[in-house]
Amino acid sequence: MNRKNRNKILIIIISLLLAAFSLVIYLSIKSKDRQLTHQTETGIKSEREADNESDQNEQDSAKTSSDSSLSVKSRHGKTATAQSKNSKKDDKSAASSKQKKSRVTYREGFYYEKIGKKVLSRIKGISYPKDASKCRVSIGDLRYCRVKYVDFNGETQSGEMICSKKIADDVMGIFSELYDSSYEIESIRLVDDFDGDDEASMEADNTSCFNYRPIAGSSKLSNHSLGLAIDINPLYNPCITYDKNGKEKVAPANGVDYADRKNQFDHKIDENDLAYKLFKKHGFTWGGNWHSLKDYQHFEKNY
Repeated sequence: MNRKNRNKILIIIISLLLAAFSLVIYLSIKSKDRQLTHQTETGIKSEREADNESDQNEQDSAKTSSDSSLSVKSRHGKTATAQSKNSKKDDKSAASSKQKKSRVTYREGFYYEKIGKKVLSRIKGISYPKDASKCRVSIGDLRYCRVKYVDFNGETQSGEMICSKKIADDVMGIFSELYDSSYEIESIRLVDDFDGDDEASMEADNTSCFNYRPIAGSSKLSNHSLGLAIDINPLYNPCITYDKNGKEKVAPANGVDYADRKNQFDHKIDENDLAYKLFKKHGFTWGGNWHSLKDYQHFEKNY
């Protein structure tokens, strides 16, 4: 090979090497550009994600704060309601406790206490005047009584009665002995259950005490008005009065079959009857011994 040909070959080789070198440089630059672009995009994406995450965190934080605030508010509301309910319960408990402190228990099923709000609401405007100033007896002078008794079916019942505080202990003692002796009483309820109607109470054979009213056919107050008189089984032991012509009147009207005291029948009160003996023992007088009229159901104590 001559010198001229060798030079040509050398030039070709050098050209190829330069081309290869240029290609390597080009590819290297291209690769770096791609990496830079990727890093830039990744950085931008990361920044966006970071911003979004930050915004989301702020929203979550605000929501959590709001929820927490609502939760606290709700809890406070419930607490306030609970406190209000507890306060009412405390008031009721205090009233109940005060009522129990005034209670005098004679034995199981037998007690008396001052007139509470519930009982007063039942009797006010019925057996007790709406205007207390028009009443000769104050509510503080009366007592609400609970007693056990045996009814006409031989079953034990719980009765209620209002009387003067002066005879409350007598009521406990008398009705306790009547109960122990299985003395039958048909009903013991407040006259208010009969709208304060004494006739209706007697017709139902109801045993009762307090009722602020005058004596029938008179303007004079009855001892029932002072809580010092008790009527026992009034249907079988009626009150018998006479008009100016001597005509007999029986109260209750449906007790006319029991007006003739010569007859013998159950639940009749006479001087041999246990109720008579017990009331007499406690210092009561019996209407059956009166002369101007006969009130066989009636026992009263005078002070």
